[in-house]
Amino acid sequence: MNGNEWLPGDTGTEIQNFWKEFKVNPTAMAGLQSLMGLQPAIKNGSHYWRPSSENGTTFTNSNSNISGVEKIFAWSKILNGQEILCAINLDQHKQAIVYVTIDKDLYAPDEKLYLLFGPQQIPAELNVEDRNGKSVRLTLPARSLIIYGKAPILR
Repeated sequence: MNGNEWLPGDTGTEIQNFWKEFKVNPTAMAGLQSLMGLQPAIKNGSHYWRPSSENGTTFTNSNSNISGVEKIFAWSKILNGQEILCAINLDQHKQAIVYVTIDKDLYAPDEKLYLLFGPQQIPAELNVEDRNGKSVRLTLPARSLIIYGKAPILR
């Protein structure tokens, strides 16, 4: 077993191809490696797959066949009460806007998550909302990796 058995169709291969493409981008890799040094939860935290929703009401795991959501994979890494939210959009051409569940016990009402890694054209901060426990609304450009956390990184 390679850990991808639960994925629909060729999604496991798509994820592997995404990471292969990502790894040959020196700027992206340097940014991710730098962030991993600043945020130990990324490497050492417990892993949790996160349900997502296009409408903010019906949340499903990424292995569903709901239009648009099947190309989005979101997960959290939690270490010492700190959650780092990661998501990838495997679609080659389409941006996705989805709600993603986060750990409801780690956030107060009206708290925010801040962009730690990702393209500049997406929101730098997200409002934590009371949906499916707690969730945030992510904008994922086509073929992208984004990472959000509680504290902004000073640039």
